[in-house]
Formats: sequence, C-alpha cells, structure tokens
Amino acid sequence: MTTAEGAIQFRYTLDAPGPADALDAERFAQMAAWRTILRQLDLIGRDPARYDGFAYGNLSVRDGADTRRFYVTASQSGGDAGLDRSHLVRVDRWNAGRFEVGATGVAPPSSESITHGMVYAADPSIAWVMHVHSPAIWRNAQQLGLPVTSPNVPYGSILMANAVSALLRQQRNRPLAFATLGHEDGVFVSGASADEAGTLLVSTLAAALGGIR
Repeated sequence: MTTAEGAIQFRYTLDAPGPADALDAERFAQMAAWRTILRQLDLIGRDPARYDGFAYGNLSVRDGADTRRFYVTASQSGGDAGLDRSHLVRVDRWNAGRFEVGATGVAPPSSESITHGMVYAADPSIAWVMHVHSPAIWRNAQQLGLPVTSPNVPYGSILMANAVSALLRQQRNRPLAFATLGHEDGVFVSGASADEAGTLLVSTLAAALGGIR
C-alpha cells in the first residue's frame, strides 16, 4: 500500500452536498483565517521540493448540528491559495475498524480523516483539529515535551488512528499538541476553539525555532 503524502488509504463514499450541508459562515471564516496564517508559516501548502510535490496539512471542525460529524479540508487542497467552500468535506460517519468513511462534498476527504475522527471521538470538548507539517517542531518534539506516536506507525493508517486514540486517552491536557513520528514532519493540535488550537501551534513553533522552552 502506498504511503505517499496525501494518498487516501481508506475506502470512502461521497454524497453530493446541498445548501443545508454547508459549514456556517462564522466557522468557515475562522477556518479560512487560520488556514491563511498556517500557509504563511509554511505549515500548510505545497512545495515541489517537499513530500514529492504533494500538498500537505489539513484543518477540521466539529459539526455543531451533529457532534458525531465534522468538516475537514479536502485531500490535496492545501496547495490552493485560498479556502473555497468546495474544499470542505463533511465526514458523516467513519469506522476505524473497517477503515471506511462516508462523506458529503465535491472532493475526497483528507487522507487523515479517520485520525481527525479519532481525536473528536476521544474527547467531546475538542471542536477543532489542525494537522500541519513542521520540520522544526517534529525534529524537536521530545525536547519540547510533546507527546508522540511511534515512528513505526505510518500516516493515514489504522495503526495511526488507534495510536492517536490511545494518546488522547493518556494525555489529558487541553489544548493538546502532539507529533506523529511515523509521518514525516507531522504535527497535530486540537482544542475547544480555532484560536485555542492555533495559538498553541504558533507558540509551539516559536519554541522550536527560538530554543527549547
């Protein structure tokens, strides 16, 4: 099975969206703003010299109307300059054991959708998840005191989903940042709000770049 960055490994179905399926304007604006910040910091994007040219990074937010669902940026949309509503996919159901996702949207959901789902399932207080690629944080994760998943756990896999679920159960601090050592440069942050998660991510990057806190 391929492990190229951005390759979707799970099975998925994709239903066509209607007007009622769109993310509300306030949270769409929050996601767009933070996505712009993270792209400017090269934590989300596309670079021909990195990851075989595949786009990297994704954001998600829990669906306020049905907390079992969440909206996630579409696979390979991180390279686009701005966030468009067509870039958002609602994950309606997912099953880690069967490794499948049912979604609503016009593009495939992020290859890390099940991992995002495991974060939401682990803690109902979490409403936002940001997955970025930061060499600085990733290489210094243990010196920064960040929780990590094993380097033997590959990205986008059942093993990764289970490892993240176990990590969330063990680590009770919120908001939470952690690194996935089996996924090159991979870092996740989660929190009750976009600002909470995003602020933790930026402060962690500052610590990694400016010296160990």
